[in-house]
Amino acid sequence: MVDMSAHVPAFAVPREFAVKLATLDEILDVGNDGKQIAEAILTGLHAHTCDSDYKRVAYLIFTKAFKTFQAAQTLCRCGFGSDALSLCGTLFENVVDLLYMGRAPVQRPRRYIQYEQVEKYHQVRKLLARKRLPKGRRKIYREYETSLYPQVKTVLKFFPPKKKGWSQKSLFERAREVKADVAYQESYWIFCGHKHTLPMAAVGLTILDASGQLDMTTGPNIKGVYHAAEQSSDLFLKLCKVFQETFGLSMLAKIQKCCDELHQVSSSLIASHPDICE
Repeated sequence: MVDMSAHVPAFAVPREFAVKLATLDEILDVGNDGKQIAEAILTGLHAHTCDSDYKRVAYLIFTKAFKTFQAAQTLCRCGFGSDALSLCGTLFENVVDLLYMGRAPVQRPRRYIQYEQVEKYHQVRKLLARKRLPKGRRKIYREYETSLYPQVKTVLKFFPPKKKGWSQKSLFERAREVKADVAYQESYWIFCGHKHTLPMAAVGLTILDASGQLDMTTGPNIKGVYHAAEQSSDLFLKLCKVFQETFGLSMLAKIQKCCDELHQVSSSLIASHPDICE
């Protein structure tokens, strides 16, 4: 019989980090409030129908973003702020895309749906264009291409530049149309920096070791947690606003109250714990 009392978790939050994390309880509590709002939104949605492509895509984006938001908040509570910040990039993209589709709620969601099979088709064509492939793979890809073509032949004309995706515009162009271009240039590149391990992301995680020398963090640490908790909550609450308006769920007052609380708590933490929020 295994002695469970002697079991030690493979991953545990260090005690010294847990003490520092307690200073961020208020902003993490706002994240919990955001989670409860999203759950209430989804519960309220049961009385509504997804009777258009826009609503169906909005539901898809919102539920995906909800999982991403929960993942980011969980990482914050475990001390992995940089990893949580990388997920904020996904949340930013979700906000931009839902706002962008809302500007043309018939055609744009339809193109979003149509493009998935088109992208698969383009990818398999790229593979088949290679001179060499592992043995047996070319036959498999040819069969895949044959099965995909009937699904995409009537819509390929809507996506002439293969590299421009479902919208035929870059993320920055879409962000500019929905007035999120400043946020793109201020924040999105930082999220991507953490995602793609730019040097600035690594420098942001340097610490002083026991001997006073600079070293890199390899586990839970308070650095970046505040920013990730604040940014993930802010982006997800913005998405909540757009989504509830799409379905007319009358949740705006609750969402706005949570937004106000987030900004108030953020300002208070910056004033009281500048070392943790830097």
